[in-house]
Amino acid sequence: MRFSWQNFDWSLISCVLILVALGLCNITSATYHGEISMEIVRQAGSFVLGILFFLFFSFIDLKFFFRNVNLLYVILLALLVMVILGGVTVNGAKRWISLGGGWQFQPSEAAKLILVLWLSRYLAGSSDGRYGCLEPNFRRFCLLYFMLGIPTLLIMKQPDLGTAIVFAFVGTAMMWVAGFDWRWFAWLFGMGAIALPHVLHEYQRQRIMVFLNPELDPTGAGWNIIQAKIAIGSGGFWGKGWMQGPQNRLNFVPEHHTDFIFTVIGEEMGWIGACCVIVLLACLIARAWQLASRSVSAYDSFLAFGIGVLFFIHTFVNIGMTSGILPVVGIPLPFISFGGTSLIVNMAALGILNNIARRLPRPQFAVI
Repeated sequence: MRFSWQNFDWSLISCVLILVALGLCNITSATYHGEISMEIVRQAGSFVLGILFFLFFSFIDLKFFFRNVNLLYVILLALLVMVILGGVTVNGAKRWISLGGGWQFQPSEAAKLILVLWLSRYLAGSSDGRYGCLEPNFRRFCLLYFMLGIPTLLIMKQPDLGTAIVFAFVGTAMMWVAGFDWRWFAWLFGMGAIALPHVLHEYQRQRIMVFLNPELDPTGAGWNIIQAKIAIGSGGFWGKGWMQGPQNRLNFVPEHHTDFIFTVIGEEMGWIGACCVIVLLACLIARAWQLASRSVSAYDSFLAFGIGVLFFIHTFVNIGMTSGILPVVGIPLPFISFGGTSLIVNMAALGILNNIARRLPRPQFAVI
C-alpha cells in the first residue's frame, strides 16, 4: 500500500500523544528534586524509540506474524526463561534484564503483546483471509489454556501476580469472544479459585487482607492504599497544581511515578484531570474494539480486540488499586506510568491498531 499520512488513524494517535504528554508531566512532578531526573530522560528516550516501533508495526505485513506463530510462542517462553536465569532482582521480584547504563528490559511486558499475536492466530482458524474462526470445542479449549498456562506459571515464578492476571484475563476474553462455552470458563476459574491461596506468596496474601481492611496494617501493607486514597481525595475538583501536591512532593505514596502515578494525577490535576485521563483511555479502548468489529479478517479482528482488552485490564486494575476498589498489584497505567518497556510495547500495539485501520475499506460516495 502506498505511504500516506492520510491513512493513519489520527483519533488513536491523538489520544496517545495527549496521554504520553500527561505521563511525562506527571513523571516529572513525581521525580523532580531540583533537577531533571533520569526517569524523565529515560521515559522520553523510550517514547522516541516507541515511535520507531509504532511506524514499523504500522507498515509491516501482519501476515508475517500469522505465518510465524510458533516462533512467536518460543520467543515468548524464551523471554520469560531469560528472566529466571539472569534477571535483576528489585524489591524481591526478578522481572528485569539489565541492558547496561542503568537501562533495563522487562520481558513480561513484551510477552503480553506476543500473547495477543499468538492467540489471535489460533482463534482465527486456518485462514487469515475472510471471516472464519476455529470450531470452539472442549479439546481446543483445554489445549489453548494449557499453552497459556505455561507462560503464566513462568510469570508467577518471578513473582508477578499483576502480569499473570493480565494473561488470564486477556486469554479468557479472547477465547470467550471466539465462542467457547461459558460453562468451561466457570469450571476452570472455580478450580483456579481453589488453588490460588496455595500459590500466592505471603506478601500477596497480605495485600488481599489489607484491601479488605487497610487498618489491619496502616503503616505496613496497608500504607499504599491509605496514602493513595488521601492523595486522590485531597486533589478536589481542580487539583493542587503541577508539582504542588504534598503527598507527591513528600513521597508519602511509594512508587508514585510507576504503578501509583494516578495518585499524582488525582492530587495535582484533581477530579477534572483524572476524568480527562479516564476518558482518553476509554476512547482508545473503544476505538480498538470498533476496529475489531469493522475488520473483515478474523485475524485482524482478534488482534484489535485483544489489544483493546490489554489496554482495558491495565486501566481498570491500575485505577482500581490506586483508588482502593481493588487489591494492590503491579500493573502500569498505559502510556502514563514510568516504564520504558511498557511504553515501547504499547506504542507497538498502537502501530498494529493503526495498521488494521489503514487497511479498512474506505466508504465510497456516489457522485450525483
